[in-house]
Amino acid sequence: MKHGRMLLALFLAASPLFAAQAEPAKRGAQSSARAELAAQRQAEADAKAHARADAARAALLAEQEVEAAAALRTLENQTSQDEQKLADLQSQQAAAGVQLQAAEKGLETLLPVMQRLAAQPAATLLTSPQSPADAVRSIAIIQGIATSIETQAETVKTLSGQLDTLLATAQAARTQLDDAAAAQARADAALQSQINAAKGSELEDADAATRAAEASLEAQNKLTSITSVVNQLSAPGASLPAGTGGRPVAGRIVQHYGSTTLAGPAQGVTYSAVPGARVTTPCAGKVIFSGPFRSYGLVVIADCGGGTSVVLAGLNQLDVVTGQQLAHGQPVGSMLGDDKASRAHHPFLYVELRQNGSPIDPTSWLHGGGSG
Repeated sequence: MKHGRMLLALFLAASPLFAAQAEPAKRGAQSSARAELAAQRQAEADAKAHARADAARAALLAEQEVEAAAALRTLENQTSQDEQKLADLQSQQAAAGVQLQAAEKGLETLLPVMQRLAAQPAATLLTSPQSPADAVRSIAIIQGIATSIETQAETVKTLSGQLDTLLATAQAARTQLDDAAAAQARADAALQSQINAAKGSELEDADAATRAAEASLEAQNKLTSITSVVNQLSAPGASLPAGTGGRPVAGRIVQHYGSTTLAGPAQGVTYSAVPGARVTTPCAGKVIFSGPFRSYGLVVIADCGGGTSVVLAGLNQLDVVTGQQLAHGQPVGSMLGDDKASRAHHPFLYVELRQNGSPIDPTSWLHGGGSG
């Protein structure tokens, strides 16, 4: 008992010494923890600042792409108009050629009579015994034939001149089309450089995001239908997003919503696009699918918000990845190009607009700039 009390007394006497010895270690651990916490907070702040800078740079690059795509769209429309003008001139040229051939053939049938009258105008009447009245009638007939020959010859001359004019105009139109196509190609190359620069920046600063996007793309490619992709969208809405819409490609609609097809009524619209034309998104939002899909070819599906999504199918090249944020009017890819010999064979872009997963007529939205 006495021994126990002595140990307790010794322990109590030594406690202040132990505490004094442990205090520096405790303060060191606390200081280290505080430093580590501060470093973590600074790293988080730096990461957030870096993310904000990346987002600002991405937004600027997207806006530059939108502006360049709009300028390119003007050139693509000009190319389309010049192409149509040349086609019209070629049709007029062909029609004028047919008329000229018919006029020349009619003139050929009168050529023997014309040659005889030119060589022996008097003998034509004198060699044939006839009464004075018949002679007068014959003179009138010959005069009529001469007038007909003169009219036919004038027609041939006029048509020949028209054909020459059409040929010259068509040649000028062909040159204008070539110039427009060259300007379009230069603008397209400049835009592609911008897109490649943006992609390089994104890959450099967001490797993790890119890997996630690739993984998402791989998963999305396993889906069985476009409907299953779109049906994953949440946040149902009652109207189309404001400030959206606009033609996604230079060209004209060749199949309207609801048109009869082998698969039933068309659930979207189909554009005959300018060869090599850039395809732009008609809404701001997020890419929820980007890649090949069944017989649709290369497809981009964008979530426009408010339960609205847009499907763009039939592209030849993609410039966006799944998970990427989009600005309204930003290029997402391009159509198949064409050489001069096959400009008549235009590629087709299929556009489908869905509201809460159900297809709706996109025509007024695409051509009227959207609704609120």
